[in-house]
Amino acid sequence: MKLDWTTVRARYEQFPAVQPLRGQSALQIVDVDDEQVCFKQRLWRDCVSRAALETAVSLLGDRSLPANAIEFAEELRVYYATGPNAITDCSRIPNLSAVILKDLGYLA
Repeated sequence: MKLDWTTVRARYEQFPAVQPLRGQSALQIVDVDDEQVCFKQRLWRDCVSRAALETAVSLLGDRSLPANAIEFAEELRVYYATGPNAITDCSRIPNLSAVILKDLGYLA
């Protein structure tokens, strides 16, 4: 499975709101370009890179969908904590990646 960045840009170019993994406070897309998608929520602003999304899609592979996006976000969190590109600080990358992949239909 491969991420089509043209589809990503087309989906987010109008800066829609997307649903979080939990809760009711929608995440607002505030920017999308060739390298990242940026979100804003009332307390923070952050971006997820194209490379991070491509990593998430490659981890999905051709397997059947995880039971839900939250489970996949936790899988990504473990990958980033222990994998070849370990991130030791707190990161929104797993959650934001799962939000986008769910919104695009890659996750249940």
